[in-house]
Amino acid sequence: MNKKIALAGPDITQKEVDYVIDAVKNGWYETYDMHIRKLEKTFAEYVGAKYAIATYCGTHALHLATLALELQLGDEVIVTDQSYIATAQAISYVGATCVFVDIDPDTLCIDTGLIRKAITDKTKAIMLVHFAGMAAKMDEIMALADEYGLKVIEDACQMVGGKYKGKYAGTIGDIGTYSFQGSKIAVGGEGGMFVTNNEALYKRALHYGTFCRNDAISFLWSDDVGYNYRISNVTAALILAQVERIDELIEKKKRIYDWYHEFLKGCKQIRLLDIPENCESNYAYVVGYLEDESHITRDELLAKLLELNIHARPGYPSMSAMPNYERRFEVPASIRYWEHGLVMPTALNLDQDDIKYVCIKIRELVGAKK
Repeated sequence: MNKKIALAGPDITQKEVDYVIDAVKNGWYETYDMHIRKLEKTFAEYVGAKYAIATYCGTHALHLATLALELQLGDEVIVTDQSYIATAQAISYVGATCVFVDIDPDTLCIDTGLIRKAITDKTKAIMLVHFAGMAAKMDEIMALADEYGLKVIEDACQMVGGKYKGKYAGTIGDIGTYSFQGSKIAVGGEGGMFVTNNEALYKRALHYGTFCRNDAISFLWSDDVGYNYRISNVTAALILAQVERIDELIEKKKRIYDWYHEFLKGCKQIRLLDIPENCESNYAYVVGYLEDESHITRDELLAKLLELNIHARPGYPSMSAMPNYERRFEVPASIRYWEHGLVMPTALNLDQDDIKYVCIKIRELVGAKK
């Protein structure tokens, strides 16, 4: 097949084009931030949050979350061991210590049964990740946070539009963060969002995300070390169109999810993960494991697929194994996903025939019976 079967990619319509052209033509001078403000308002209303700040990327939203909570050197933050490294590094940016906790192998989210053991008198917050469209067990996490007086940051960068027990992921804890990077369900090339229902946290995040400017003292006065984390108006326009279409995008992703589960049904060599109870997924990614029955290793499978122009991905490395971090607790489930995990191609330009082709080739390569 000549067509690239991409890991991820957007669905762009005339609406996105029109919004971006409008921003390029008209988003200057007194209207320089009109698409930013509309995006923040639209997104806040969509998820049901009081406050939203659009950022250059999801990592910046995470960093603003740690700044808003005033985390600092000597503080500990409990964090899942499985995520893109930005999750942990946002904690490191403020000098706090990451305490990594293993994952639930069936959801790839933090194993809530292990959090209590990780709490010390230095623990100030829990940073969880809603992984690949699967929601963490927020009831249990919030109960622990209330019991120990901890703050909760929801990394919902992979979960735009997804819910836990009817509430949008990212709106249950103290702060939620989202990403619109190119591999996400709604894209802007880059882009992120910080949301909260706490006015003080919102004001602090907004302050630090705009160079800590304090014009009340003097024009362009800065009263602390701040950051230039505001999104551009043109990028905001593209994301706005995508957010306005988010339910449509989720439905497209769900079809891809269903096709994989249909075409790989009965294949003992591949185990795809199911959406957990109490989760309304955004179906951002189709994830699973290569099982021991396979005729080849996970990395061999990925290499063979790449030769066919099929771009699948391995599981994330265990963050606690990386040189800047240390492992306080064993994380066997995280290591298993690192070594055997698979992320299937789910780009939004793929159709049923594309997914069927991928699954046929996977079955052939792993030695599944026809």
